[in-house]
Amino acid sequence: MKAGSILTCRDKSILLIEQRASNFTVVAVPHHAPLGVPKLPCAEHPRADENAGCVGNTLAALLNCHSIIACNYHIDSNKHEDSDYWRQLVKWSPSILIEIHGHAPRSANYDIEISCGKVERNLWSQKLATLLKQKCRTSRNLKGYTISGDFAKIRLTAVGSSTIVSDRWLSFHIELPKSLREAPRFYKPFCRYIADSLKEIEKELRSQRDAGGARP
Repeated sequence: MKAGSILTCRDKSILLIEQRASNFTVVAVPHHAPLGVPKLPCAEHPRADENAGCVGNTLAALLNCHSIIACNYHIDSNKHEDSDYWRQLVKWSPSILIEIHGHAPRSANYDIEISCGKVERNLWSQKLATLLKQKCRTSRNLKGYTISGDFAKIRLTAVGSSTIVSDRWLSFHIELPKSLREAPRFYKPFCRYIADSLKEIEKELRSQRDAGGARP
């Protein structure tokens, strides 16, 4: 099955793994289901992040990087280090992990919330949020969305997500509202802005590594 068919499949649990040119950054989506499928076959995490996989797939294509998307998945794959989702991420060993999630109305303090999982990494999440704000202001469709990467102000900090709090990589947990996820006219330009912003983050991280800096 092609990626597009897998992302629109409503009744099968599939782990969609795609390898592209780079594993420096990896895009991951642990709770995807297509639009119109609000629930996952997973007692631990029954609510689906509808269409989040389409956002992740678009972003990975723009970055030309590896991606992994758990579709209609039967386990909460980003919480358990023995999951096939987790093991694939460890195998790729990225420097940056981007996880795309979706939140329900009123479950977040901001439309778009970004967390690196730890207050010690707050400068990185705030940096990505600032870059996105600057770019979204230029878009008629996106300028109305509120964005924050401040650990002290956001609600969805991802402190319970093993992939996000891991010290194996620098992680960005990105929570998006359904209105942004469901319409290509919103999420396609948004993915371009994330991709452009991440390229700046990648450049800074590589520079720090070349200078002998520690992993964030």
